[in-house]
Amino acid sequence: MKEKSLNFRAFTALTIFWSFIIEALSGLVLYTVPSGRVADWSHWTFLGFTKGEWETIHTIFSYVFLIFVSIHLYQNWRSILHYLRGKIRKYSRSRIEFFVSLFMIVLILIGTLISIPPFSSVMDLGSLIKDSWPANKDQPFLARAEKLSLNRFVQELGLNPQKAVEFLEQKGIQVHDPQDSLKKTADLNKTSPSRIYLLLKEIIPPERQAPVPQLLHR
Repeated sequence: MKEKSLNFRAFTALTIFWSFIIEALSGLVLYTVPSGRVADWSHWTFLGFTKGEWETIHTIFSYVFLIFVSIHLYQNWRSILHYLRGKIRKYSRSRIEFFVSLFMIVLILIGTLISIPPFSSVMDLGSLIKDSWPANKDQPFLARAEKLSLNRFVQELGLNPQKAVEFLEQKGIQVHDPQDSLKKTADLNKTSPSRIYLLLKEIIPPERQAPVPQLLHR
């Protein structure tokens, strides 16, 4: 029995469909995800993916969608051109609808750019959802602390880097390179920068406990 060959047109159409679904889902996730600082510090995930991974998914499938839409247009350009010609002739008598639809699109574009309701309300809702995520009581004492190298981070805590690394390894945190960022070290151990910080707080000298909050404004 002869095997059925791949129908490339159907393959293209289905790829566009699935790419659109993933684009819509990832777009919705990124619309509601907590801010980068909170997400990175707490190792926030949804469906097993971090914020950075959702951003990667959204970007890659944007390209996949555009590439396969371009292929679809190339495959069907004669049919599409014929269809458009027929529609143009049909709607050439509907000048009111043409100008009203064009006016509506321009109005939405301008309203979005100058940020007026109800268009600005869509973005405000996204910000409200992002800010509604529960705050981590162990927020970093430095802005974007997770981007610091582990070596620099423990020094900011007043700890000896070598002793801090030894302590973390006793607690089950493998440190491959102290020059790696705190976030990378956490990711490699499938944990969060917040948990590493909590562990290190156990060995912060008492005389260094009080000054730490003063670093908040640095």
